Amino acid sequence: MRCVTAMLFCAGATLFWEPAAPAQEVTSVDKLPAAVSGFEDGQSHEPLSCSVHPLKPDLDFGFRFQPGYTFQTSLDRYLDGPHHWYVVFRVTPENSAGSPVYFLDSIDLQPRSGTGLIGEYDGVFHTGEGRYRVKWALIDDLGRVCRHEWTVDAHLAFSERSEKVTIPPGAVSDLSSRSTESPRAVATSRHVTILLNASLPLMLRSGQPTDSWGMLLSMVASLVEHMPEAAFRVVAFDTEQQQELFRKDGFTLEDMNALGRVANAKQHWTLDYHSLQDPAGGWHLLRDLENQEINAPLPADTVIFLGVPPGRFDVMPAGMPGPNNALRFFYLKYGPPPTIPKSGPLGPGVWDAGQRTSNAKSSAMGPWRLAPQDKPDLIEQSVQRLKGKILVISSPADFSKALAVIRR
Repeated sequence: MRCVTAMLFCAGATLFWEPAAPAQEVTSVDKLPAAVSGFEDGQSHEPLSCSVHPLKPDLDFGFRFQPGYTFQTSLDRYLDGPHHWYVVFRVTPENSAGSPVYFLDSIDLQPRSGTGLIGEYDGVFHTGEGRYRVKWALIDDLGRVCRHEWTVDAHLAFSERSEKVTIPPGAVSDLSSRSTESPRAVATSRHVTILLNASLPLMLRSGQPTDSWGMLLSMVASLVEHMPEAAFRVVAFDTEQQQELFRKDGFTLEDMNALGRVANAKQHWTLDYHSLQDPAGGWHLLRDLENQEINAPLPADTVIFLGVPPGRFDVMPAGMPGPNNALRFFYLKYGPPPTIPKSGPLGPGVWDAGQRTSNAKSSAMGPWRLAPQDKPDLIEQSVQRLKGKILVISSPADFSKALAVIRR
């Protein structure tokens, strides 16, 4: 079986259609649409078969807890034309006087041919420390509903005890929230462009689901929040789809929910036939994005790539931009903690990415330590050519160190 759709996972005879984590927005009971009016009172609906898996509330890169969920359901019942889903849920703090917080998201399902397609969808939100009850429902435009309830237990791990959570215990918010201790606003003294690669590796999940897209979004929010001296341009693109998905000058935290939705855009999840004919299209997209920054009438002084290493490691073609002394380039490469062999403090053969990027001074578990088998992806190769820095991020502590380097 051959997959020709961007986020279709081949697994035997089953295909998974997966829009990556969208942005659920906070709402109120009186603003819920009529289609989900029975959510609170348990109004009977025809059942909709789906499986729901809560996501562990990890500490994200803004030092907030980021719980979430992923669900799967068959798309065979939606072959007759466009359809619509509503995802609605209520999060109630258990051990505080906080009021329940309601979230709503809506998802358009486009007509599809063929059967055996499984829709997989993710969502995230933010909390402070504490326990929370989640009452969740997926309601389709045919009046069917899938319900699920679970408890979120958000507490710092032993290794995180020194970290300070930036929203209070019992608090619940969406991606556009600010911390309670945001840095004081200052006059703009620099211009920063964030280039966010929305292309995620195509791989089957095993064990506990993860949320790479949500963590990338949290990095964007944290950069904006903790660099008040900067004016931001944010661009989301997809190297597999070979297209730009989102662009906003003057980006603020209020734009986070809009950014979160770019991964659910129809054009993002349907592979353009022309992209199959141009294997180097991802490189061409990178070249164009970099040249736009270098040749902009008012170029940014700092350009930050964010992304998860894709599952391809093509050799860089000729014609990519070279070093530019006016701009600083960084690549915040998100991934799991590197594997350090146990035979010694650093392990045999482990090398420091500082050999490729200057001023990379850190401990063995810092953000610049890579395993020798790690291959440079296309963004890493491009940033190397631009004489930029590659910072590998696998924890909030790594991100804090990287943020300090970027702000120098």
